[in-house]
Amino acid sequence: MSKNDGIKINGGQVSVGAMAAGDHATATNVSAVSTDSLANARAEMARLLELLRAQPELPDQSVAMAELAEHELGKEEPDKGSVLRLLDLIASGAKSIASIGSAVTAVQQAVTAIL
Repeated sequence: MSKNDGIKINGGQVSVGAMAAGDHATATNVSAVSTDSLANARAEMARLLELLRAQPELPDQSVAMAELAEHELGKEEPDKGSVLRLLDLIASGAKSIASIGSAVTAVQQAVTAIL
């Protein structure tokens, strides 16, 4: 039997950002964030914050979490996971308000698309 240091795939489909095989192999996945897309995510986040601040019946934590998410999106390289976790928490706290749910979804989609 021969030694195989490569990657062998039979059937199906594989989608990867980076792949390496063999001794001392390395793979690096580099992706650039479009400034237009990031600007869109930030605009959607600002809209969500505006909606949250206009709802006095929501707990203050909802606005605070949105402000944290907005701060994270303001970074040069935002942490997608942090933003999405905060958005999930905001959405769970505002289930009964359709406009906020829609705004959260818009931000989530924008963040998912760019990061």
